[in-house]
Amino acid sequence: MIPVEQLRQVPLFAPLDVEALAQIAHLFHHQRYQLGDVVFAQGTPGDAFYILTAGVLRVRQMDARGQEHVVDYYSAPRYFGETSLLTGIPHDTTAEVFSKEADLYLLPKNEWDIFFNAHPDIKAQLNIRADVQKKLAGRRFKWLGEGEYVVVQTRRHPYALLLMLRLPGIGAGALLLLALIFTLIQSASPEVGQLLGPVGAILWAILLLLIIGGFTWTLLDWGNDWLILTNKRVIRLERVIGLFEERLEAPIEQVTNVNETAQGLFARLLEFSDIRIETAGHQIDISFEYVPRRLHVRENVFQQIEQVKSRVQLEKRERMRAQIREELYRYITPPQVGAPIAPPRLPELGAPPPPMPIRQRRRSGVGKRLNDLLGLQIEEQGRITWRKHWLDLLARTGRWLAIVAVILVLGPAILFATWNSTGLVQRLLFIALWSLALLFFGFLAWYNYEDWRNDIYQLTDERVLDIERSPFRLKERLVETTLERIQNVSYSKPNLIANLLNFGDLTIETAGGQGQLVFKKVSNPQWATQEIFRRRNAYRDRQQMEQARRNQADLLDWFIEYHRLLQQKGDVSVIPANPAPPPPETPPDRPPDAPPTQ
Repeated sequence: MIPVEQLRQVPLFAPLDVEALAQIAHLFHHQRYQLGDVVFAQGTPGDAFYILTAGVLRVRQMDARGQEHVVDYYSAPRYFGETSLLTGIPHDTTAEVFSKEADLYLLPKNEWDIFFNAHPDIKAQLNIRADVQKKLAGRRFKWLGEGEYVVVQTRRHPYALLLMLRLPGIGAGALLLLALIFTLIQSASPEVGQLLGPVGAILWAILLLLIIGGFTWTLLDWGNDWLILTNKRVIRLERVIGLFEERLEAPIEQVTNVNETAQGLFARLLEFSDIRIETAGHQIDISFEYVPRRLHVRENVFQQIEQVKSRVQLEKRERMRAQIREELYRYITPPQVGAPIAPPRLPELGAPPPPMPIRQRRRSGVGKRLNDLLGLQIEEQGRITWRKHWLDLLARTGRWLAIVAVILVLGPAILFATWNSTGLVQRLLFIALWSLALLFFGFLAWYNYEDWRNDIYQLTDERVLDIERSPFRLKERLVETTLERIQNVSYSKPNLIANLLNFGDLTIETAGGQGQLVFKKVSNPQWATQEIFRRRNAYRDRQQMEQARRNQADLLDWFIEYHRLLQQKGDVSVIPANPAPPPPETPPDRPPDAPPTQ
């Protein structure tokens, strides 16, 4: 427990009354540290608030290049840990005792949370720093990890909403013009107006629905798209109500550059730009248009890059040290027969977090079914399947569908027109021929649709496949290569239509004499290129990690052989797992062989 008067000196708790201070004072624990003791380490979760009452602490930080720097010295009295207490965000520095001793009072976060939940009215009374308030005010998403908080969250600029309203505005204007024309005709000629009256009423109803529905849909569609920066990743959220929701994200440590493009007078006056956040090897680049306060986003991105990379460097070094120490201990301290090995206490390093999914898309039942039938990109269980663009489907099936449509319309029309002049046999014969023609051309349309649907390109975590299958499996061709053989991926949009509809040809160059794989008419070829690069680099990273493990094992073998050589020379001895207690000391006034006294 800390004295209440001393707690009142802490700016965070200064506004509280005596009763609240007394309750909080009981939550503090006194702790005494010795020279060199670590109070908290960089990268560990923030789990306490600290009050330094005696001694000196040295605060150091590892940067993104793996170099450590002393950033500050804390002398008593000093208060720190407000961000950790209120948010749990991992520490970005290491604090260690730099004097013979240091006395601190600790307020554990878990005890504070219990107290805080029982007294929610206290939050409004606390004197919370502005930067901590900003972290607390950030929206909490369900997918945020432990210790992760929102730094920047922005929609597109309202100027983008105005541009999105152009299409429903043009449609509403055209219908408004038609409705006005019908209204003028109705007022000028009552007879014609009586005939066209229902049409005018329908146009006014459609106009009202379009204005309300179209504008509401556009507003919701604009409001569903977000660019979010957390202390761990950059995320782009896009959602189409009732159809799909997509989350595209890039870990902060992989971000290499932020490109901004501001075009036109409005972009400069309203301070918005198109931002493209690039990652190493272009594994997953995130683009977001009409971003307001562009400089604010850029500065925060690079600030988070430095913090995350420094934590990664520290965790990487400490984890390797801990692994080597554990393996060496297992060798130099053999256990007794049948006894388990008890390794020494190693630095508490959380297990490396699982890789975050780069892209997540969730579809409704209707959206999933439509995507299975007509989708150009299907993602399932780590596999991506691309089909050729709809323009290719239209080229294959368009004429047959047109013939089917003509037959569907002309058949009943001819039958109705000749109904009175033909007999029953002629009608049945006509219906049979009409049905056969409909089935024949419908089959041709279906056959070409299935042929389009079965021509696919697939990407997995290990290989790329080009698959062509005809309906009924009459013909099948498969070309594949592994990701490690891919040397380069490029794309081209060959004409104006391809640029307008955003499709093109992917060219995948491979090593080992396999030549090229060409994916024709792939939708959104930029993203497809990035995804291939991302998976190739991830595959190579897995290979490098496996090689690093083998190198570490080899290094340990060298240490063990060196230790064995020293044992043979008698320079070192094996440390027993349970050493025998030392013999009792002989009193100085008795000879070594004298019997013990009773």
